[in-house]
Amino acid sequence: MEKKILLQVKNLQISWLFDKALIPIVYGVDFNLESGKVLGLVGESACGKSVTALSLLRLLAKELKIVNGEILFWEHNGGETIDITKLESRGKDIRKIRGGLVSMIFQEPMSSFSPLYTIGYQIMEVILLHSEISKKEAQERTIELLNKVGIADARNSFKSYPFEFSGGMRQRAMIAKAISCNPSLLIADEPTTALDVTIQAQILNLMRDMQHEFGTSIIFISHDLGVVGQMADEIAIMYMGKIIERGPTKEIFKNPNHPYTIKLLDAIPRLGNLEARRRLEPIRGSVPGLFNRPHGCTFNDRCDYFMSGICGASFPELKEISENHFVACYLYG
Repeated sequence: MEKKILLQVKNLQISWLFDKALIPIVYGVDFNLESGKVLGLVGESACGKSVTALSLLRLLAKELKIVNGEILFWEHNGGETIDITKLESRGKDIRKIRGGLVSMIFQEPMSSFSPLYTIGYQIMEVILLHSEISKKEAQERTIELLNKVGIADARNSFKSYPFEFSGGMRQRAMIAKAISCNPSLLIADEPTTALDVTIQAQILNLMRDMQHEFGTSIIFISHDLGVVGQMADEIAIMYMGKIIERGPTKEIFKNPNHPYTIKLLDAIPRLGNLEARRRLEPIRGSVPGLFNRPHGCTFNDRCDYFMSGICGASFPELKEISENHFVACYLYG
């Protein structure tokens, strides 16, 4: 069966305009996303995951600039290829894509809903913007969506304001808003971070059901490999604005190669017998600041396998070490 590529990101570079200088934030990011598949984007805070996601919808702050690269989005129904980097961030073309073809679940849904309008009104607004239906039909569609995402008494909840919902309910409402127009691509930026474990599991199950029902492609962003492992078909590990390892989920968990990926997996709690239990191994140090970027491989100051004269010289290229498994590390070639 022929693979259908929905999204292709090529050499994406994003910089921060600071005092008339461009400071690299994301540089050289490449990945593909097939239709109906889930890509997990993983890394610590300040690794560039959210900035990469926001660039896909041209939602970057005015101080951030896409300085190079392409973001190619294929709309297979229309047969059209769109380079999102060429669109005006406030133009009509990108507004047609936002919410219609590509939707996003933000980290904190409370900041994504206006406190002045009801939940139902704000979901209806998206439907009316992208669909040629009446207000009554949009209202019934909204109530149906609220019911689908598991919000009790959806007809009355339609009239509720965001502050009247709990964190889990707001996240469900955010998902309802995101899938209201059956988008081809759903970007979920740490959708379970602020939720307790029970609600987290419910949200993951809900997103999995939505993906299977509508065939939606998902970019799932998280700092937790354990959560991503439940959702993703493929995982891309980011560190300081660059993808350092990418491959199928099973391969990443079974055969991690980059020292950073290995450290991330070692930090995941595991259940098991007494012999299998061991202390969690945190990654020493922290992600360097933008003005303290190490020379060469950006992970070299935290790496247990640092090679003097090699790792500090230049950043290693992303190389394929097995089928669809890529690693950027001098330990491999």
